[in-house]
Amino acid sequence: MANLIGSRIIQSILPNIVKENIDVATFFALLSYVLFLVNWLVTTDWVEKLHLFSGATCAIGVFYLHYSEVEFLAKYEGPFVALWCMLLYYHYSTWRNNYSRVREELSGSTVAASMRPFQGSIFRFFIVHPMTKNASNQWNPPPFKNTIHVLLVAGYTFLLGLHAMPFVTPLHCLGPAGGDGLSFIGKLSLILTTSSQSSSMLCCRYNYAMQGFETHQMNRNYCSGRVRVAFAGSWSTGKTYLLGGLLGKNYSTAQSAPAPTTDKFVCIAAGSPYSDPIRSDDFAQRKHCEIMEHVNEVVRSNCGGMPLTNVLDVADTNEEFGDFVFFDMPGWQTEYGSDCAYRTYFHQLIDKVDFTYVVWDVNHGKIEDDFASFFQNKARGTNYELIYNRYTQSTVDMSFLNQQYAKMSTGVEILSEMYTTKVHENNTELADQFQEDILHLRSKIKSVNQTVHDNRKKMMKENLILHRNKMCGINALRRLKICDRLINEDLNLHVEPRTYHWQWMGLEL
Repeated sequence: MANLIGSRIIQSILPNIVKENIDVATFFALLSYVLFLVNWLVTTDWVEKLHLFSGATCAIGVFYLHYSEVEFLAKYEGPFVALWCMLLYYHYSTWRNNYSRVREELSGSTVAASMRPFQGSIFRFFIVHPMTKNASNQWNPPPFKNTIHVLLVAGYTFLLGLHAMPFVTPLHCLGPAGGDGLSFIGKLSLILTTSSQSSSMLCCRYNYAMQGFETHQMNRNYCSGRVRVAFAGSWSTGKTYLLGGLLGKNYSTAQSAPAPTTDKFVCIAAGSPYSDPIRSDDFAQRKHCEIMEHVNEVVRSNCGGMPLTNVLDVADTNEEFGDFVFFDMPGWQTEYGSDCAYRTYFHQLIDKVDFTYVVWDVNHGKIEDDFASFFQNKARGTNYELIYNRYTQSTVDMSFLNQQYAKMSTGVEILSEMYTTKVHENNTELADQFQEDILHLRSKIKSVNQTVHDNRKKMMKENLILHRNKMCGINALRRLKICDRLINEDLNLHVEPRTYHWQWMGLEL
């Protein structure tokens, strides 16, 4: 009350006598309200009071419980549903009894003059039979007392529908790619022929539950999409050269020079039918690199609306890594720390890829502090790993590498040779060892696949747990229940996913 009276608008409206005697004015306002309430309780019909209570209950159910207190509603869903059903039955049975009398009157051989205008009219559903007559002994016009029952039957039916919808899979999530652009019959055919545990549906249901938390939503292709592996590090540490060794040849835009071979962020989609920059109309390949545009959206929002232009999508015919997308990042340089676009793009891409190999060598291997900070909240072996490139036994310097690694970690963990991927110098003397190292690196990258998909599920589960108590909106109960099913079943790595026997009908039962 004090906050309300203290607002500027109220202060400008209130006369000075009220401002000077605010306590007395507040007392008389409350007294007037109590007297009005007592008068209403004494003088009005108890049936009208029940209807008012029922209307308030319905409004509270829709606009308060379902909209903003969905966690409380889910906890006590049984009693609330029982109350909605009881009031729905009361209003429907009352409406039906009233309408039966009206229908009998309108279909009889003699119809009261006041009732004739309602013959064949839609308004006959909203009236009750007149109960009083005028001075001429004619029935008064029928009152519209059935209107409240029609409205509340619709209101409680809508409420119960909100409780039933959590058991229906969102229609746009059905089918291997969500069924976008298909007719209802097309979507239905997809339901009948698609596995109930498809990854695209999992991702779509996750996005549905996370509506309103845009920064945590993900592209539908993410859950079942290719594993994204980035090669990062200081300048001229051999990132592009290593990628060429993995792919069997340099990708189409890689340069061959002793200087840094790329100043661009390059996305390489392996398993393509050609080796060239991805064509503008080749959406089948371009979708694998769409993360580049998502990162640029963050750059636009954080850096004055201008995107980073040094971005390139490349296709490669290598079939061995057809389930992977590689990212060749430019070597980090000190000046990037003060360039908003470069710094943001580096950070966001490292954050959004599934796994990062940090390439280091003793010749150019100082890890800049700004770059190292991108990894301080990541787990080595799960989110990133170090490659000791151009390794030779005579120049090995694990103490220096430990010093650099300390910048990327808490400074407590010690990095040993055993847990560092070593790639020898590719020279005449060590050419065979270099090929063995590349084969070892290939097998390590392939083993990342399952770890990545598990990490994706863990990340989705953590986001859902973090945001489940913040859900609001008219469909919040549906989102909350889908969220709980994802947390406890689909995204629980230690529990076999539940089989929904009615999934072919779009029902999660």
